[in-house]
Amino acid sequence: MKVRRWRLLLAASCLVAAGLSPAALYAETRTAAALTPEAVWEAIDAAKDGDTVVLPAGNAVWSKGWNTGHGAKMKAITIQGAGIDKTVIGDDRAKPDAAPFHLLGEEGKPFRVTGLTLDGTGYRNAGNWGGLMTIKGTCKNFRIDHCKFKNTDCMLSINGDTYGLVDHCYFEGTESHGGNVQPIDFSGPGAANYRKPLSLGTDQAMFFEDNEVYIAPYAGTRGTRTGNNPWIAPNNCCRIVIRHNKLVNSQLEIYAPGRNKQYGSQQCEIYDNQFSTEGEGRPQGSIFIAAGVAMVFNNTVTGPRNWRVILLSNHRAYYVMAGSPFGKADGKNPIDGNEIPAGQVGAGYPCMGQVGRATDINGDGIFEPTPCYAWNDTIDGKEMLMAVSGKDANEAAQIKEGRDFFNEKPPAEYYTPYVYPHPLQGADLKP
Repeated sequence: MKVRRWRLLLAASCLVAAGLSPAALYAETRTAAALTPEAVWEAIDAAKDGDTVVLPAGNAVWSKGWNTGHGAKMKAITIQGAGIDKTVIGDDRAKPDAAPFHLLGEEGKPFRVTGLTLDGTGYRNAGNWGGLMTIKGTCKNFRIDHCKFKNTDCMLSINGDTYGLVDHCYFEGTESHGGNVQPIDFSGPGAANYRKPLSLGTDQAMFFEDNEVYIAPYAGTRGTRTGNNPWIAPNNCCRIVIRHNKLVNSQLEIYAPGRNKQYGSQQCEIYDNQFSTEGEGRPQGSIFIAAGVAMVFNNTVTGPRNWRVILLSNHRAYYVMAGSPFGKADGKNPIDGNEIPAGQVGAGYPCMGQVGRATDINGDGIFEPTPCYAWNDTIDGKEMLMAVSGKDANEAAQIKEGRDFFNEKPPAEYYTPYVYPHPLQGADLKP
């Protein structure tokens, strides 16, 4: 017995030395007894770090999420369905309950969800409260992959100081539930990020790569052809990388400061994406930047667009959004740098978190220069450049080429893209 125990301990020590965690050494596969919220909860509740929870094939309609009423934090586990369109869960909530998949992450507890379809087709309230999947908490290395999100106005909601990778997922919007189809809301941790140095070209951002997006031409509000169907709407000082995706009848909108003390996006990298249109759909444009710093390159756009440039804007230059607490950039607003004083064109510059000004490290109220760059982007085979909207003279004076943005490749010391594919694509997620 002593010899056997010694051998087991020796084998375990060798595996740990090889990089496997103690939890991974004793990982188990637990299969949910049925495709119901209760059965899925039981399997996840019983799981330990390193385990895999398998969801059976089949079609089920849920009136609540597996985490509804529990509020449990995620373990370092994998939740694995039988595959896209094999494990299918419909969202038929009738009240503001948690989403079917309500994932509350913890730093140091990487989790993964893979191989399932979340579907709102025909259900009036599907996705109304946090989308079909909500991710919150502080995890910095989760992975959502090989999943389909279907037919809700909001499909995936990510909130807070959390990030990871969404890859090889399919987002399909062929019907609306009363609003525009805007599949992903990514809201960062807020103004605290302004005091942190940029993390361009690192893994310290939310990554979306190798996904496919299809939005039907008339999927928006009341079937009208507004074209206001952005795939991702990043906001509240988030940091995001959107690369190697295919978008049909959709666009990207990097949000400005808005309602409910929601700050604008802080940092985005958008590259190697393919934008196209089918049928009669016409997105408003392809890429809109309304805040922070942006690296935009190697994107290809085909098909009709209302805007045929990478559009830069500062809404606060000329109006205040209803419900916004930030006020107008007029040279008198204390949240802005106001180096251009009131009464002059461009008053307020440099504005809080505006395009080309993404950080205020020392907290003096004057945001540091962090210029945007765009290069090697095309629309129908022709060069596509960054340009200011031209709606307002104040806006044009606040966002200037050669100062706040450049249509050229940046110096390598300012920006080099992160390795592709993201290492989490090949990682065995372990605590």
